[in-house]
Amino acid sequence: MTFRPRPLVLATLSSFALVAAAAGGAVAAAAPDDAAAVPQLAATDTDGDSLPDAWETNGYDANGDGVIDVDLPGMGATPDKKDLFVEMDYMDGRLASTAALDRIVQSFANAPISNPDGSTGIRIHLDAGSARGTAYDLGGGNQVPYDSNLQPAEQQTDAIKSTNFASARKAVFHYMLWADDYDNSCSSGNAFAIPNDTFIVTMGPKCSWTVTENMNVGTFIHELGHDLGLTHGGSDSVNYKPNYLSVMNYHFQFDGVPRTSGANWFSYSNFAPPALTETSLNESSGLGSAASTWKTKWKCPDNSTRTSGAANLGIDWNCDGDAVDTASADINRDGSRTTLTTQNNWANIRFGGGDVGGGASQNKVKTPAHELKEMTQQEYEHEH
Repeated sequence: MTFRPRPLVLATLSSFALVAAAAGGAVAAAAPDDAAAVPQLAATDTDGDSLPDAWETNGYDANGDGVIDVDLPGMGATPDKKDLFVEMDYMDGRLASTAALDRIVQSFANAPISNPDGSTGIRIHLDAGSARGTAYDLGGGNQVPYDSNLQPAEQQTDAIKSTNFASARKAVFHYMLWADDYDNSCSSGNAFAIPNDTFIVTMGPKCSWTVTENMNVGTFIHELGHDLGLTHGGSDSVNYKPNYLSVMNYHFQFDGVPRTSGANWFSYSNFAPPALTETSLNESSGLGSAASTWKTKWKCPDNSTRTSGAANLGIDWNCDGDAVDTASADINRDGSRTTLTTQNNWANIRFGGGDVGGGASQNKVKTPAHELKEMTQQEYEHEH
């Protein structure tokens, strides 16, 4: 493990005490031998990112010994703008490029989320250790032994995390692993729970993935989205919805959401188009007036995928050559004709999944397996 804590020492209160003080509560004793101890009490969190103001101002003292274990302000955090921290461990050849990491950072910086300091966006802090330069070196980020098949995936990921991820970081950093494959699934990744504090991206050579920068960017943001409480269908886990304009949708995970400008959107949805009732689709209405700068994708009866023009205009949902019908069609090809609802993802982000965050105890949620099934290499090849 190569984590290098910064030895910033507080002469008075530990950050555990500072959190209690910020909440106006009594200071409880922290077990000094438990570096992962997280204070289980309310704390002031001005920006709502689940990282208490005291941590973002003074640093986080995990065990109450007066030594700062995670120097959040030294890493650029402040209490009046939302911060996200992700440690990235990686197997040989699997770590995304600096350009891909830059794009991930920019995607979160562009988030339509307001902050108390008057700015918009989220500061995401990615830690790859020394592998991607000083901008992405926050003292962690390790190359781990190569394993072409993590099996069972969650237990093996947790074992790698336990060996390579400093326990004092659990309250601050999400943990992710750039890996090869898991459970012989040829799947692109897994977050194991919604929300959560851990995820993997697995598009390695075992399943003959040909990985582009777009795929790394989209899949990282997709899996982190599950950590942040987002699902494949927005309002539910139903996939391939044409009105769900988000990288959480399999249609858009690898290529982004198409825009009329030609610049695809590698991000979460920032508005919710109207619901689509598959038994009564008004083709001339498309996705409504708010979708004028967007395109979308849908599935035809022959299971082929089509891409629209401007999504506020007519869309040939039943693929009969015109866009004037009131059609009945299974446009996400899930075997049923239902009402497809959607979501503004950015308005529904949930910070503090799993062990991340201060205050109340945060347990991992057991998520049904079908909600965590991810795009496989075979599905990707079929779609492309």
